[in-house]
Amino acid sequence: MAGRQGGWARGLWRTAVAVAVPPLTAGLAFGVAWASAYGSLNGWWFFLGGLLLPLVLLGWHAVVAARRRASLISLSAVPAGFGALLALVSVGHLTLEDRGVEISCVVLKVTERTETDSSMDSQGHWTTTTRTSYGHRLDCPAGGPEHLSAPVRLAEEGALLAVVHDPQGKVSPRAAGHVQGRGMRTVAGVLVGAAVLLGLAGGIREAYEKRRPRPRRPTRRSTRR
Repeated sequence: MAGRQGGWARGLWRTAVAVAVPPLTAGLAFGVAWASAYGSLNGWWFFLGGLLLPLVLLGWHAVVAARRRASLISLSAVPAGFGALLALVSVGHLTLEDRGVEISCVVLKVTERTETDSSMDSQGHWTTTTRTSYGHRLDCPAGGPEHLSAPVRLAEEGALLAVVHDPQGKVSPRAAGHVQGRGMRTVAGVLVGAAVLLGLAGGIREAYEKRRPRPRRPTRRSTRR
């Protein structure tokens, strides 16, 4: 009986960890980004605490779960990772929504940049990914940005471009209409919620499959003298 209770206790503990890790990592990323935007946290700590540490924790969590064949718990690290990244990025958008100033800038020049990355999977197949970005050199009023990067061409050369920038200079400027802090935060919450549900289902499944059966009591045989 004690062995059975120990097995269920271990299963409940693993379930609690699987449910807690996604919101904790997303909260860590969001909190570090918030401290960087509204506090005195520098960029180095922003990278370590807001980006690297949550991803390392989720990777370790996925590897530990995979080693004990808890596939659902291991899989929950995927939406949790995307949720943490979105929570991190959303802080910049929320900051611009909160204290950003919209100005009109003239686009002086647009530079197209293409980057190609190649990677090989476990079966030896090569995959090539191409990313295109556009650098916009701007002429803005005093205090405005001089450069703005985006995955799309925001305006042609010589045109006016509405830009939202942070007067404190702690977050990157963005084109007006591309600031989506609340929407990104909502999507991050949905992803973290999906990770929590996967972790919960995986923890319950693991606790059920690996429960210890109750030991059978030895039967007494009557003997005649």
